[in-house]
Amino acid sequence: MRGVLAAISAPTLLVHRRNDARVDPEASRFLARNIPNSRLVEVAGRDHPIWTGDVDRVADLIEEFLTGARAVAEAERVLAALLVTRIYDTARLGNRMWSERSQRFQETWRLLVGRHGGRPAGTHGELMMARFDGPARAVRCAAALRDAAQEMGVASAQGVHVGEVELRGPPTGLTARVTMQLAGHAGRGDILASRLVADLAAGSGLHFNDAGRIALDELDEPLALVQATSEQHLEPACRPKAKAAEPAALTARESEVVNLIADGKSNAAIAAELGLSEHTVKRHVANILLKLDLPSRAAAAAFSARHAGPHGP
Repeated sequence: MRGVLAAISAPTLLVHRRNDARVDPEASRFLARNIPNSRLVEVAGRDHPIWTGDVDRVADLIEEFLTGARAVAEAERVLAALLVTRIYDTARLGNRMWSERSQRFQETWRLLVGRHGGRPAGTHGELMMARFDGPARAVRCAAALRDAAQEMGVASAQGVHVGEVELRGPPTGLTARVTMQLAGHAGRGDILASRLVADLAAGSGLHFNDAGRIALDELDEPLALVQATSEQHLEPACRPKAKAAEPAALTARESEVVNLIADGKSNAAIAAELGLSEHTVKRHVANILLKLDLPSRAAAAAFSARHAGPHGP
C-alpha cells in the first residue's frame, strides 16, 4: 500500500498509542508523512486495541475529527482524591484466620472511611477503593487504616492520587488506574501518593517525603511521588539525651504549650491560640521533649496530666 498513499485525498486521522505493545508508532508516523493533509495524534498508553485503555480520549479525537467540534465535556465528572488500600500476606495465614481478619479489616475500613468524610467506592480482590472530597482527608484516613491493620496483624500498603472521576458509580478511568498502581508499588505499611496530593494538602499539617518518580504506561511523563510520614520534630536524632528534669525546668511558654498538647491540640492550633508561628511551636515541642527526656507528644501529654496542679504544670 506504500505506493498509493500519496493518492489518498480523503481527510485522514491517525491515532496511535505512544507505547503501543504490538505496533511501533513509527508505522503511523510513516503514514502521516506520506498521506497528504493527514493528522497524527499520539496518545498515552500501551494498549493496541481501540476498545481498551483510555477509550474516552480516542473517542473524543474521532468525534472532533468527524464533526469538526470538540467533544462536550461531561458534567458528571468531579475532581476527587482516591485512596486504594491493599492487604496481603494471605499465604502466611490459614484460610479461616485470613477470612476472619480480612472481614474484620473491611468492616474497620468502611468505618474509618466514613469517619474521615469519604465514601467506599468498591473492592477489587484485596484492593479497596474510597473517594474523598480532598487529599488531606484521604491521607489521614490512610494513616488510620495503616494503624488499624497493624493492630490486627494484617500487612497493608496504600496509594493516594487526585484527578477527575465519574460522579456516579465506582471510579474508573485513568485516575483510578493510577491510584491502584500506586498502591501496588507501595511497600509494607507505606502510604504512597502523587506529588499533586502533597501540593494540594499544603497547610494541612501533613508531612511528606520525596519518593522519586515512577513511569506509568498511560502517562506522558514519569509521575512524581511522595510518601506520607508522621510528624517529625526538629531535635537532631543523635543529640545526647538530657537527664529527666522536674517540671520547673520548663519555661512559662513551654508550660503553656505542654498544657495545650495535653488538650489534644495540633501544632497549628497551638500556634493560633498563642499567637506564634507553627515553626516556633515545633521548636517549643522539641525543647519540651528534650528537657523532659520524653519520646513523643503523647508522653508529654501524659507528663502534663501527672504533674498538673491547681494552675497547671
